[in-house]
Amino acid sequence: MKTLKNLVAFALIIFLMLILSNTATKQVDDFYDPSDDSKSYISLGISLQESNKFVRQEFINQEAVETVRTPGYPLVLSLFSNLKNVIYIQNILHMLSAILLLLIIQKNIDYRFSYIIFLIYLFHPLLVSLSQLILTETISIFLINLLIYLLVVKDQTIIPIVLISILPLIRPAYLILMIGIALFNTIFFKNLNLKKRVLVLCLLILPTTIWINRNYQLTDELIFSSITGMNLLEETASGIKSINEDMENKESLLEILDIQYEEKRYWSQILRNDVDLGSVSRVISNAPGGNPHKVVSAYQSYAIEIILKNPLETFVLVSRAFIYNTLEPGDQIYNEVFNVRKYSFLNTSIFILNFLNIAFAFIYFLKCIKAKAIFNKEIIFYILMISPLLLLATPSGRFGAPLIAITLLLSTSNFKKDIKPSYIY
Repeated sequence: MKTLKNLVAFALIIFLMLILSNTATKQVDDFYDPSDDSKSYISLGISLQESNKFVRQEFINQEAVETVRTPGYPLVLSLFSNLKNVIYIQNILHMLSAILLLLIIQKNIDYRFSYIIFLIYLFHPLLVSLSQLILTETISIFLINLLIYLLVVKDQTIIPIVLISILPLIRPAYLILMIGIALFNTIFFKNLNLKKRVLVLCLLILPTTIWINRNYQLTDELIFSSITGMNLLEETASGIKSINEDMENKESLLEILDIQYEEKRYWSQILRNDVDLGSVSRVISNAPGGNPHKVVSAYQSYAIEIILKNPLETFVLVSRAFIYNTLEPGDQIYNEVFNVRKYSFLNTSIFILNFLNIAFAFIYFLKCIKAKAIFNKEIIFYILMISPLLLLATPSGRFGAPLIAITLLLSTSNFKKDIKPSYIY
């Protein structure tokens, strides 16, 4: 064990030297992500810092209401006058995430194999690249890994509840995780009596309730994040329409699964125009103006209608999203961050690792089914994590990155000497 600690310390020192030297040579705008999400977070952070308002700088004094972004990450950014310090902290959080992963899987496998996985995770090009961008991923991945460690390894209650409650305020997709854990509370917190369970559930939903109430007071709409409804139309419904068109044209399976950006964008525009908004102007998710909340319910309703009318296309979209989110190496991110020129070998290696990871996780899932023990924390947690990603027409390695740790926990569970998943049966 002492040898393992020394090896871990040595790897962390090497990583720290490499990543900090890379970070130090860059300007702040080098940390913006390719899709420009960073700009909206920074704009909100500056507004909070300078005027104590949660409205993007470009829309202050225009009666705008920000309901697209949630306040968690902008609040973090508002604490720093130099945003490069945020990147330094994210570098450290990535290192801590790797350590937590090591502690999580050590209970399943030999320490030498767990160290190899630790090294792969620590130097994973996608995860390292995300820590170099002003995005919510690195912070949320750290919190997710900490949450898994406390829930599965330490079997704790209070701190996990606090972490779960604040995660949706950092990334709206984690609202599904919060709702799911509330619904499956008897599995995650089975040792609590009824009184404590009610208290825990109240604590779990408190931050989300406060945020929804804030939105309702400003918009008269029950909204957590406008981006959810908009993505249902611009991502899910447009993807379904793209698949439907390809199927009607009798294209090959690969062509059906390969939804091109232009194809999705074309249908996204058509569907937006199909929605009857009256005098309300049409907006997209990254340009809120004063009224994203005014279109979100109409977009969402129309998208759900399309989903229900096209079950086969929806199944194809979900299957495609699962494949991409679990196998995608994420080269579009690390190429941007580290300017990687020759990456075919790297991409292939990551793809193979991802494939093995999800394959062993699936084998563990089958073992749990055979043992009539599918209702355990790890499997439910994984399902809740991946669920919001299954309706994306443009999935990527970036979105699937938070899944890596929980998938590794499931896959390495195959190598325990005695598989006894926690369950209710």
